[in-house]
Amino acid sequence: MTTLVTGAFGCIGSWVIRGLLGAGERVVAFDFSDDPWRLKLVAGPDAPERITAVRGDIADRDALVRLVGERGIDRIIHLAAWQVPLCRKDPSGGALVNVVGTANVFEAVRLNPGQVPRVVYVSSAAVFGAPHLYPPGPLADDAPRLPGTHYGVYKVANEETARVYWEEHQIPSSGFRPLSVYGPGRDFGVTAAPTLAMKAAVLKRPYRIPYGGRTDLIFVEDVAGALTAAARATLDGARVYNLHGEVVTIADVIRVLHDEWPAARGVVSHDEVPTPFAEALADDRYQREFGPRARTSFREGTRRTLEEFARLQKEGRLDARELGV
Repeated sequence: MTTLVTGAFGCIGSWVIRGLLGAGERVVAFDFSDDPWRLKLVAGPDAPERITAVRGDIADRDALVRLVGERGIDRIIHLAAWQVPLCRKDPSGGALVNVVGTANVFEAVRLNPGQVPRVVYVSSAAVFGAPHLYPPGPLADDAPRLPGTHYGVYKVANEETARVYWEEHQIPSSGFRPLSVYGPGRDFGVTAAPTLAMKAAVLKRPYRIPYGGRTDLIFVEDVAGALTAAARATLDGARVYNLHGEVVTIADVIRVLHDEWPAARGVVSHDEVPTPFAEALADDRYQREFGPRARTSFREGTRRTLEEFARLQKEGRLDARELGV
C-alpha cells in the first residue's frame, strides 16, 4: 500500500509518517515546504530518506490529480491546512488552502476512479462554538456547529464537502475533530502553547501560556493512530468523529509540568484568559466504530514529551526556532 500524506511535514503528519514507516508501508509526502525538520525530530534524522517527498501546493488541483494517478496512491490522509493565526491574518488565503485544498483532494480521488477507496482528513473541534453556547458537559459528535473563527468555518465547509462527495460520488471519508493536540512536533497554532511550555521547561527558558480555562488535550500519537486506523477501515459514508483525550485546566497543565519537570517551577506560567473553543469532547462514535481505543493520559503524554525533548537536546537536535532558540 502507498499512502499519500498531505501536509506531511507538520506535527500530525510527521507522527502519521512515523507510524506508517514503523509498519513498513510506503509513504508519499506532499507538502508546500521542502524542509522536513519536524519529521526528522519525530521520526528520526533518516526519515526523509525513507519516503518519497513531493513539494507542491494543495491548491493546485491538476498537480494533485496527476500525483495520485502517477504514484499509484492507495490511501490518502489529508492534513494540509493553515492554522487559526494564519487564517485570521489572511482569510482568503486560509480559504484557498483549507477549503479549496480539501475539495482538490476529493477531486483527485474522483478523477482517478477505483484507485483510492476513501479519504481520511483532520477537521477540528473549532467547528464548535464557545462553551457558553452549549449545555454543561462534553460535546457530542452531533452538537451544533457554531464556529467562532474563520478556521472553524473552513472546517465546517470541509465536513460538508465530504458529505456531498459521498452523496454524489460515493467517496467514503472519515474526518476527525481533535481539540488541543500536544506532543513533540507541535509548535504552531493557538493550542500549541502547552507543548511550547514543555519545550521551554527543558530549555530553562521563561514561557507563559497566554490563556487559561479547561481544554481537551490529546497526545499527538493518539491522533495519528486514529487517522491510520481510519485509512485501513472499510466504512462507508461521510463520517466525522470527535477525538477526546483528557480534560484538564491550564492550571493543571502547569502543575503536572512542575511535577514532572521540577526545573519548570518559576519558569513556566499562564494567564487565566478564556479561549473561544469548546472545553470537552465526547468521542462515543469513535470508540464505538474503532474501539475500544486506549487514550494516553495527560501525565503520561507530558512525561513522554519532556523525555523526548530532553533526549533531543542532549543529541543537539532539539529544534526550538519558535522560541527564538
